[in-house]
Amino acid sequence: MHDWDVIVVGSGMGGMTAAAYLAANGRRTLVLEQGDVLGGCTHVFRRKGYEFEVGVHYLGDCGRPEGNIPTMLRGVGVDKRIEFREIDPDGFDVLAFPSVTFKVPRGWDAYRNRLIETFPEDAAALKRYVRIIRRLADAVDRALTPASTRGAAATLLRAGWAAPFAMLPLARLLDICGVGPAPRPVLGGQTPAYAASADRAPAIVQAGYLKNYVEGGAYFPVGGGQVLSASMAEVVRAGGGDFRLNSRVRRILVEDGRVRGVELAGGETITAPVVVSNADLKRTYLEMLDPSVVSPWKRKLVSRYTMAWPLFNTYLGLDIDLSETMSSAQIWKFRADADFGPMQKALNWKGAGRDRERWLSVLRDNAAAMIHIATNKDPITPLAPVGHSVVEIMTYLPADHDLWGLGAGGPVDGEKYRDNPDYVAVKDAVTEILIDLAAEVIPNLRDHIVWKEAGTPITQERYTRSTAGGSYGIEMNLSQIGPLRPGPKTEIRGLYLSGSSMGWGPGVEGVMLSGVGAAGAVLQRDLFTAIRNGTVYGNADQLPDHGKDWDPLAVATDTTPRGQKARTTTKRG
Repeated sequence: MHDWDVIVVGSGMGGMTAAAYLAANGRRTLVLEQGDVLGGCTHVFRRKGYEFEVGVHYLGDCGRPEGNIPTMLRGVGVDKRIEFREIDPDGFDVLAFPSVTFKVPRGWDAYRNRLIETFPEDAAALKRYVRIIRRLADAVDRALTPASTRGAAATLLRAGWAAPFAMLPLARLLDICGVGPAPRPVLGGQTPAYAASADRAPAIVQAGYLKNYVEGGAYFPVGGGQVLSASMAEVVRAGGGDFRLNSRVRRILVEDGRVRGVELAGGETITAPVVVSNADLKRTYLEMLDPSVVSPWKRKLVSRYTMAWPLFNTYLGLDIDLSETMSSAQIWKFRADADFGPMQKALNWKGAGRDRERWLSVLRDNAAAMIHIATNKDPITPLAPVGHSVVEIMTYLPADHDLWGLGAGGPVDGEKYRDNPDYVAVKDAVTEILIDLAAEVIPNLRDHIVWKEAGTPITQERYTRSTAGGSYGIEMNLSQIGPLRPGPKTEIRGLYLSGSSMGWGPGVEGVMLSGVGAAGAVLQRDLFTAIRNGTVYGNADQLPDHGKDWDPLAVATDTTPRGQKARTTTKRG
């Protein structure tokens, strides 16, 4: 007898999607979350009437039933319960450089034409680039192709004449196309969306991103990112499963080469013949599994993976309605005429001589950030008091603990940091640099700030136990994409993986795909082909009704939010 059929470790969207599909297929599934809210990087938090997103800023291709996210939601019967609102199709991304501001439109022809209008001297080169990247995009099927050698081969076969360009770095493709220096920052300006620079990311990764957003459009879930995990949690419970918060898994138990269950930090043992780990890849292999059950080769491989850079997030509540003066676009603001790659090189901690003042000076000159205004993307949900706005400003920073004045172990080893003067000084300085940067695109920003808060890579590491505080798993570089990334099945019988380090890559869509992939591996079934063909697992009629006051955070915390955690009741529009 087992306590459960399946245990899922971690409630990020990879874990929640896997759990929902397993529960809907009759497997008694328990999700264990170490924090006090479901959702991982898709959860929200509230402060005095303001609701802030931790990681959901826009989702691609959610306006068509055949889009991957709508398909996965439909597969467990929740597609009608989640609404997506399109972000400004004339410029869902605004790339703001000192020398040029470029609005990225929906539609391949509109994208190409706007590039040529903006950079007429590079017209021929830009036509070559868009022709190649579009052919590669047409070959990408993110659900089926990236996670296996056969799928990668099928992608290259579909790409035809463009196949030789697929695995070239994006920067090298621009060289071959003859693109001059002026358009290059714009063409690489969206690479932070998948946390890999143009000189490291293969062209096929950029093609997949543009397929999703330029071709499919950019969307935001009405009600905020928390609706995703909350809806999956309702599927899990409707299928006889459950979730537990504040339940950190210390060890995945293996006997005779087979999973037996997990041991929690408090010593409790929960048994199951199948465990799906949605936890950080390195911590799964190097900390949660006894070294004796993992081959030396696998431990060495996992330890050598390069992690994507972690994020620093600044959250602002403003006493002004930005929807009256700004669109719903995502804004990428760059202090210099350079893309993500040069910024990464400039912000190298060792290169700054490990001198914090010197490093902060370099950051001021080279800062780049994504600016997300949720209240512009979802004007219906009361994400802020009437007449107010919520703004998030986020950037990537090095993962070095000593930059923050911490030792090698950091918060995972119990190191206290919130009163550490070095930590506080760097956190406050970076916060002000990002506010200054955002003030260049949001007029009079500082005059309207009534709430200010920041989350650092150390914050992320503490709450999610991700290696170096990263949100994007292992980096999407030439040696770590597609079949070169881990798959859902491991060499340990009964142990499966999901999350941003899998072959489907990072982002909400990528991790949800990894969850379907993990569930399919457990069930030994091609779930994605089935749901694409219309199969719906589970019974939507068994799900609880969503009244007008349904609160996804209440579901995700298994309690009724009160006080500062309560959502304001006044609708904005």
